[in-house]
Amino acid sequence: MDFELAKKVFQEYLKRYNVKDGSIALKIKHTYEVVKKSEYIANGLRLDKEKIELAKIIALLHDIGRFEQIKEFGEFNDKKIEHAEFGVKVLFNNGLIRNFINEDKYDSIIYKAIYNHNKYKIEKNLNEKELLHCRIIRDADKLDNFRVKEKDKIEDMFPI
Repeated sequence: MDFELAKKVFQEYLKRYNVKDGSIALKIKHTYEVVKKSEYIANGLRLDKEKIELAKIIALLHDIGRFEQIKEFGEFNDKKIEHAEFGVKVLFNNGLIRNFINEDKYDSIIYKAIYNHNKYKIEKNLNEKELLHCRIIRDADKLDNFRVKEKDKIEDMFPI
């Protein structure tokens, strides 16, 4: 598992979008902040290097559906397209996930963590690793949402 490779692929992926658009820029900043917070949480839990790298990759990809959402609809509106569900489709339906991570042994964990990161409740019947990574990404995402609400422009959060 190679977070730096995933990060390079993500930066290349972002070239599809107008990074000068305030809403896209907000999501890019949010993504990297969630990566930092996921790493912090994983380190605090004293997880091994593999689980820390996985937490960072999940964080990097957790809002991938948001970029297409803003491009298509001009707003972050999960009533039009639910970004977590759309994100896993973007990653897994056509194999895009293989660009970010070569091994498929983490697919279930990545899928479940991204799918559940914005849900009111985490789905039931997850295994221990899936549940761990669901909790890490949800906590990291929520923590950074506080920063976004305090620091970022309201018009970038709710474009007209």
